[in-house]
Amino acid sequence: MSEPEQRPPYDHQTTERVQPKSRSFVHALRQINARMVLGALAAVALIVFIAQNTDETRVNFLGWDWDLPLFLLLLITIVLSVVCTEIASWYMGRRRRSSR
Repeated sequence: MSEPEQRPPYDHQTTERVQPKSRSFVHALRQINARMVLGALAAVALIVFIAQNTDETRVNFLGWDWDLPLFLLLLITIVLSVVCTEIASWYMGRRRRSSR
């Protein structure tokens, strides 16, 4: 058996130059999908929400007292609820798989 011929990873002998593809504005617009539009609208809505809810709010929790801007309190609440929901769904799915 003979050894396979060793070839370089690319051919140095070619003289053709590959031109980069130019993208037109219309082509870029076609790449925009619904997720991008909804994401941009959500970002704008979040910025408006933050700008309108900058008042300080007193928070009392388990004996601790502190002042937070309202938007920060609501964003923390939303993030914690999403995290708790994900943990609970992961745990329930794990429980279902182990009971089979």
